Amino acid sequence: MLFDSYPHITKSFQAMMEEYGRQVDFDEAKALFEISFETCYSHYGVTPEMAARHSEKEHIYDMEPKAVPFENTLKTLETLAARGAKQFLYSHRGHESSQHYLKEYGLLEFFTECVDSSYGFTPKPAPDGVDYICDKYSLSRAETVMIGDRELDVLSGKNAGTYGCLYTKEKNIETCADFTVTDIFGVTEISV
Repeated sequence: MLFDSYPHITKSFQAMMEEYGRQVDFDEAKALFEISFETCYSHYGVTPEMAARHSEKEHIYDMEPKAVPFENTLKTLETLAARGAKQFLYSHRGHESSQHYLKEYGLLEFFTECVDSSYGFTPKPAPDGVDYICDKYSLSRAETVMIGDRELDVLSGKNAGTYGCLYTKEKNIETCADFTVTDIFGVTEISV
C-alpha cells in the first residue's frame, strides 16, 4: 500500500505478453491488477510459465514507469512513528522485491517486521499474515488497523478481527473498510 506500483506491474505485464505475441490494454490490465494478480492472470489466461516471466520483468526496477511511494507516505510513517505506533508491512511481494523498494526510498527503518510471500502464508484475503503479526507482537486486534489499497488487503485485516482502512483515490466507493482515506496521511487521523 506504500507504493504506486500498478503502472510498473502493468507495463511489465504488457512487455511479457508481447513476448507471447499478445497485446494487452494497459488500463484494463491495471484495473484487474488492482483487484489481484490472480484476477488479471485468470482474465488473460496466463500460464505459470508466463507468470514467472512476468515476475522476471517486474523485477527490472528501472523499467518505466517506476514504482514510487504514494504522496505523503514518508510523512505518514514519520508521524505514526513519532507517536510510538508499531508499523508492519504485509505484502504479496517476495522478500527481495519488498526490501528493494523500502531500502531505495528510505522506508525500511519504520517497520518492526516486513511479512512477505517468503513466509508462505495463504494469500490475502486470508487472515494468516495479519494473525501472525498480531500474535507475535501481542497486538490488540481492537487497536490494530490493516491499511491497504485493495479490498483484499482490508478483508485480510477484517478476517483477522482488526479494523480495516482502504486507501483509494475513488470517491464513494463500496467497501467493507471501517475507514477510507483518499490521502495516505489521512490514516494519521484514525482513532481506534
